Amino acid sequence: MSNHADRTGTAMRLSPYLPLLLIAWPIAEIAALVWVGGHLGVINTIALVLLAAFGGLVLFRYVGFGLLRRVQAELAGGRMPTGTLLEGFVVLVAGVLLILPGFLSDVLAFLLLFAPLRRLIIAAIATRFVVSTVSPGRARPKEDGVVDLDEDQWESRSSDESPWSDRPPIPPPDRNGNRP
Repeated sequence: MSNHADRTGTAMRLSPYLPLLLIAWPIAEIAALVWVGGHLGVINTIALVLLAAFGGLVLFRYVGFGLLRRVQAELAGGRMPTGTLLEGFVVLVAGVLLILPGFLSDVLAFLLLFAPLRRLIIAAIATRFVVSTVSPGRARPKEDGVVDLDEDQWESRSSDESPWSDRPPIPPPDRNGNRP
């Protein structure tokens, strides 16, 4: 159970403490809710849990749209938005933790929202992944109208093999893109 192979065939090691954590976390959350409820009262405890959930939903909306704009801006600038995606992912995880009922998840969410700690987590995550870009199957024209194809994306055939061989050739466009 501790070793599984991922898509590339490399071995991944799952923590043997994961099942224990999945059992202990809800128990700790319930204990924290009971403790806070004993000190603040039931109504105030429920109000705090609902306020945190509402904050998580607002965070989802705010960060989601902001992240989308930043990713689009980086892609338009020709940069890979890896850092932006990782930062957005960590903040969205914080939003999920705020939505979950419980005070321990809220504390963890606020720690993730603290920028220096978030950067440390992102740096730790980024060292474990390799980002590579793959060109799409279709080539897109550049701004000047030129389509740049790789060797494996085109082939040369004689004109009599073409399904359009009975049609007259289309003249190339001039510099302004107009055809005669």
